[in-house]
Amino acid sequence: MRAIARDPFARTTLVREAIRPLADNRTCDFCGGGTSRRRNAPCLFRFGTEPDAVHPRVAWHRGAFCSRSCHDAYHD
Repeated sequence: MRAIARDPFARTTLVREAIRPLADNRTCDFCGGGTSRRRNAPCLFRFGTEPDAVHPRVAWHRGAFCSRSCHDAYHD
């Protein structure tokens, strides 16, 4: 799991996790691409929000995406 963006006013962090191996014919939920744009390996990412807390629990967002821009466009 990797921290992508921090929102200090909401006290949350946007995190992502690679989904490997991909299920058959699984593509990005927004653009339909099957791989990450920066990697050549077939992987997608799932994104979630992690709050500031003693024992934080990640709230995973719906869908699998090839990039943060696809995630943001899908959920906006």
